[in-house]
Amino acid sequence: MGEKRGNTVKIQYDFNTSGLLEVLLKGEWRRASSREFRSFDTKRRITEPVRTELGNVNVPMRTYEYYGPTYVYDTNIEVTQIDSGKFVTMEYWKEINKK
Repeated sequence: MGEKRGNTVKIQYDFNTSGLLEVLLKGEWRRASSREFRSFDTKRRITEPVRTELGNVNVPMRTYEYYGPTYVYDTNIEVTQIDSGKFVTMEYWKEINKK
């Protein structure tokens, strides 16, 4: 039997992953997956129902801006948000830290 390879760390999600996750790119709000949402260095917002009711789809929604931590993609390494409007990958993070 082989050894485990690849991503073996459990990713932390500090937000409701079932809500509508959006990031601000070039002046427009765009949908993002949970993994991408936590790694975008830009404004982020979440839209989710105020409450849930069995069988009722007409539930009021609330949208709020998310001010939580920004992480390097696919890691739990927290980075300082500088509103670059870019996706924080390991290469991007190393480049920023050189400066």
